[in-house]
Amino acid sequence: MELWVTDTFDKVFFDSRKPARSLKKLDLACARQEREDAQIVVRSPQSIGSLQILFGPLKRSGGGILGPENLTAQFVWCVPVLENTSDNGGGKFIIRRAPDFFPDALLAVPGVAVPAHRAQAVWITVSVPADARPGRYHGQIKVVADKAEFTVPVALEVYPMVLPSRPSLYMTNWLHLDSLEHFFRVNRFSEDWWTLIDRVAANMGAHRQNVILTPLQALVGFHKTEIGFRADFTYLDRWIETFMRHGVADLIEASHLAGRSGGWNSDFAFNEFTLYEPNGSLRQLPRVPVTEPDRQYLLRVFLTKVYEHLVERGWAGRLILHLADEPIPANEASYRHLADFVKSVLPTVRRIDAMMSQGLHGSIEIRVPQIQHVNDHFEARPKNEELWFYTCLAPQGPYPNRFLDYSSLKPRILHWMNWRYRASGYLHWGYNYWMQWQGGLFCNPFYTATGESERLGSGKLRLPPGDPCVVYPGDGGIYNSIRWEMVRKGMEDYEYLRLLEERIAESKPGRPAARAGQKLLDSFRTSIVESHSKYTTDEQTFLKARRSLTDAILALEK
Repeated sequence: MELWVTDTFDKVFFDSRKPARSLKKLDLACARQEREDAQIVVRSPQSIGSLQILFGPLKRSGGGILGPENLTAQFVWCVPVLENTSDNGGGKFIIRRAPDFFPDALLAVPGVAVPAHRAQAVWITVSVPADARPGRYHGQIKVVADKAEFTVPVALEVYPMVLPSRPSLYMTNWLHLDSLEHFFRVNRFSEDWWTLIDRVAANMGAHRQNVILTPLQALVGFHKTEIGFRADFTYLDRWIETFMRHGVADLIEASHLAGRSGGWNSDFAFNEFTLYEPNGSLRQLPRVPVTEPDRQYLLRVFLTKVYEHLVERGWAGRLILHLADEPIPANEASYRHLADFVKSVLPTVRRIDAMMSQGLHGSIEIRVPQIQHVNDHFEARPKNEELWFYTCLAPQGPYPNRFLDYSSLKPRILHWMNWRYRASGYLHWGYNYWMQWQGGLFCNPFYTATGESERLGSGKLRLPPGDPCVVYPGDGGIYNSIRWEMVRKGMEDYEYLRLLEERIAESKPGRPAARAGQKLLDSFRTSIVESHSKYTTDEQTFLKARRSLTDAILALEK
């Protein structure tokens, strides 16, 4: 049986072979309150009925121990990709041609069966607590293949610095409740449903997501009475408290009030609105133009009651509000009307949207363009606008994105772009969109990487592989993906970049280590992340830059 160790940039396919020069031990390094990963790969000429990973403690010479609870194993699973990302530069920007099975899903199971001659990768993660003693730790991982046992040595260097538990960068990935409820077979607001929501929140928090899309209409019971309106906030409160418990509600991202009334160029209309009549019956109000007075009145009452409740709970400062997704020049007038209405109702609440219009200044406080539309003209940005960026099915080609047929470096380097362009947040629409694209039916992401959009006819909008989700439905919980882990590493990289900037700012003027640190950061802007379409694609160059970043921080902390 062949067994080897590799880093997390290596996407191990079912047909991967052991390199001529391969690693035999895990050699990791990270800060306290950081997680670091590697892969162990097994390939056997005979089938393996049960492949398992067992952990022992990691011990520090001179005292100190990291128990087995700080290590986890997830089994890498390959999912079918029928079509590559369409703009792939003739194969230049992808790692392999489709159709094929691409490594992505990470199975949190006790063990897996492995067919003969199949390479099975295991994703190993070490989590270093904030109170761990700095220094060098050593231990072993036991690989059990049926009755055969193998050991893999582990060395871990724990740096003295501590990453902040609260992320410095905002990140949101949109949670889709319908998909969640379908695949886990839970009824909304049942205790099983709340248990699942807690697991989702824990998963998001573990990956440094700190903003949660919150469907106000689904969570707030809005009742018409004989004398006015009343609102029931029981579900909203439990929702916010659940995500706050896992650090995922630094911002409460209220979902969209409106959407397009028809085609792409159409004006925006208020979404359907759910209202309980005095007799308790449920009434679904239809979509209407954003200029419609009765709906404006209803929403004014609704939003005011929500805001007043959040003030009482001490959460009002966390609220941001979506108006309508991706406005373009053709529907700017209706968007501006909507923005003015919301400003008149909630003058202190920040408005946020993914923007495909370069205008609409004064209608938004958090502007979220696609990454290719971000530029270096910092001084020209409106002072009252905060900048985030987003990716979705675009951009493709040379730009970084988190598609399944891209290298693992691309989703990680996204958050170096946040640092590069001084963009304080990142947004993506697909945490768990396990549904058909433009179809409305549910589909299993283990069997389709594109929401079955490859079935759409010629000329129809198709999704790149992996765009709909970064997690998979698992046995009782959420299964991660390689791309989701790389997003988490990118978020940790961002903390390193910020930490070096802070240490430089705190240093005495002229200190050599501070000058060297600033020189290093300046070099990153011309080499590692020159722009959103020009950045290093060499993984070893990137890792060398990351090590240099660590060394610069440690030099300033002496």
